[in-house]
Amino acid sequence: MIGYALLSLGLVFVLIGTFGILRFRDIYSRLQASGVSDNAGVGLILLALMIEHGLDRFGLLLLALLVLILLTNPIVTHSIAKSAFMQRYPDSENSS
Repeated sequence: MIGYALLSLGLVFVLIGTFGILRFRDIYSRLQASGVSDNAGVGLILLALMIEHGLDRFGLLLLALLVLILLTNPIVTHSIAKSAFMQRYPDSENSS
């Protein structure tokens, strides 16, 4: 039951992040919406799968994947934001 609750909550976070990408106009707001919610959503989904499957070889593989995603997602988000800033990509406040 806990696994299904975490899976549902993770899917809600991913759905909110998807709506944030579609709703916001500039790259910085989109990165904020997707970076935070997708990181939490994928983390909860993988945690739910680990709880449902147990801590065997597959569970340890899911744990390694969870750690990898939690480490790389903020780095990628920061790299995209820094690249947009260095290329002087306009934000929504300066583009009007």
